[in-house]
Amino acid sequence: MNKFFFYTLISFFLIINQTMSEKKKLTVSLLDYGAGNVRSVRNAITSCGYSIIDITSPSQIDTADVIIFPGVGSYHSAMTVLKSTGYDIALRSYLAADRPYLGICLGMQTLFESSEEYNDEHSGESTSNVTQLPGLGVIPGKVIKFDETQRSVPHIGWNGTIAHQNSPAMKYMKSENGGGEGEGSEVYFVHSYYAPITETNSKWVLTRTTYEGQEYISSVQKGNVCATQFHPEKSGRTGLNFIKGFLEVSSLVVVVVVVVVVVVA
Repeated sequence: MNKFFFYTLISFFLIINQTMSEKKKLTVSLLDYGAGNVRSVRNAITSCGYSIIDITSPSQIDTADVIIFPGVGSYHSAMTVLKSTGYDIALRSYLAADRPYLGICLGMQTLFESSEEYNDEHSGESTSNVTQLPGLGVIPGKVIKFDETQRSVPHIGWNGTIAHQNSPAMKYMKSENGGGEGEGSEVYFVHSYYAPITETNSKWVLTRTTYEGQEYISSVQKGNVCATQFHPEKSGRTGLNFIKGFLEVSSLVVVVVVVVVVVVA
């Protein structure tokens, strides 16, 4: 082992140790596109010890340490705003680079290819006059509506989760019934549309949930891209622990990127 590599390795671990002990240095970039109140999300982030900067232009996406997108409102409205402001292009580039991202509720749904919600909003219009906007297209599949003839819609309230894979984001989520990380933990949902599990998106599934007989994706993760159908900011200690775990591992990702840049330089 040459001296350069040895000292680089020592520096790497020193920086990681310093960053993990001073996690406030990581700044969370919040993508609030103006559709609703995200105060609870802000409170959740700051309660975990992190500072926030609001994204007000697409150029800020490229320089972000980590992005949290607490989408609220309708799928079509969200994609219309993202497209008209240029956020969609910047987000696709950011996500393609596997950089730290947490989407919440609509922030998860927009990761898929499309949604029935757009069609429902324009059900009275001629299809020739409606141009369907695609989602960000990161995850294969279409978001569809719960069958109102079979269950109460929207799905509002607490529900459990079943883990499909392990994730550092869930390391602080402990089930009261003795399950594994995140297994069986109850979290809070408010939604009328869901993403079904398919063969093409199954590798993305972090947890699944069943609502009155209908199984669906309740959270996703691949690499550093993570998103939830549930609202962690409204899920009490369990939700805060999810955000805490996600931001801690995001801190490590930022450190690794910095070290790699220094070594290459």
